Amino acid sequence: MDYIEQLSFIVERSSAFAGKHVRISVIVNPVAGGFTIPSRVKANKIALEEAVQSVSYRKPAARSCSCAVFRTESAGHASRLARAVFDSILEDAASDVLHLVVTAGGDGTSLDVQAEMAKMVLEEGRGELSDRVCLLRLPFGTGNDGSDGRTLSESFTRLVGDSRFEFRPAVVVRPHNCSASPWYAFNIASLGLDAFVTHMTNHVKRIVPGDVYKIWVDAACLFYNRLYPLGSMRVNAYSADGTQVSSYAEPLLLQVMGVSGYRTYGSNQRILPDERNVCAARDMSLLRKLSLKKYVKEGTHAGFPEMIMYTAAKLVINYDKKILVQMDGESHLLDAASFPLVMELSKPFMQVLVPQM
Repeated sequence: MDYIEQLSFIVERSSAFAGKHVRISVIVNPVAGGFTIPSRVKANKIALEEAVQSVSYRKPAARSCSCAVFRTESAGHASRLARAVFDSILEDAASDVLHLVVTAGGDGTSLDVQAEMAKMVLEEGRGELSDRVCLLRLPFGTGNDGSDGRTLSESFTRLVGDSRFEFRPAVVVRPHNCSASPWYAFNIASLGLDAFVTHMTNHVKRIVPGDVYKIWVDAACLFYNRLYPLGSMRVNAYSADGTQVSSYAEPLLLQVMGVSGYRTYGSNQRILPDERNVCAARDMSLLRKLSLKKYVKEGTHAGFPEMIMYTAAKLVINYDKKILVQMDGESHLLDAASFPLVMELSKPFMQVLVPQM
């Protein structure tokens, strides 16, 4: 039984899909770390076999289940594959079918697939996709994409355990000078030091495969301020009803907005450790950066005076220097003409599986 057959075997026996016709579309990046780093390949194989074993005594719960696999061949190919998959779903006359779209690739693959769905639903008005598609994002990358679980074992608990369907929003990022589609994040969007870490990690990974995120966290503490001298960043934050909830203007090392609270990125950095979905870090000395780094990793940084944390649905950010922005591991360089920049939660539109509470 290969891994696709194993996945179908698990889905068919998942209580979440009981009584449903399920069609699985797996979009795979075969060169992602989860397929190429030996230690992760071994762990993923064990996780898959354990999940199969845990449901082997069950009879099929789904009324029917089929699976198709699509392999990426180049950067950006996942977007085109996702568009083709979503178009075929909308053309399918069988409206009683639930389409489980599974991403099994790095952060970029996951982002490309989700962003394509966001464009179709939020920009093109093809809202019927929301009800007909459920996304399952398997963790084969660095962890910037907000996958459904930090490990494959954790992801499979959504299939073998008791789960429910929930609609999630995206963080929509609109630079001032953006005439095309906005950018999307489905985990965390951020400006500053952590975007620099992401940017450098992406460059180094092309030369040295593996998890180099942790190395660049340390390097960023040393070099970031020299490469990107800080200016005063003005942030105005608003709730969903338009009420201003926070306002500040000062030099910031980073400004983060998550789809929700309780979010990690990179090598499991617990940047949003509680229900609050916004975090900013004030400028600080090198020694202070190095000393606080471990608290960010552990998610115990919220009480420090250098940290600003709250909940918001919209951020309007003004800045007059060059700075990097990242969305789920994809980075872009901004300049003064990019501001004001808006980060805003969309309506919930993306259906995912979450554990039953």
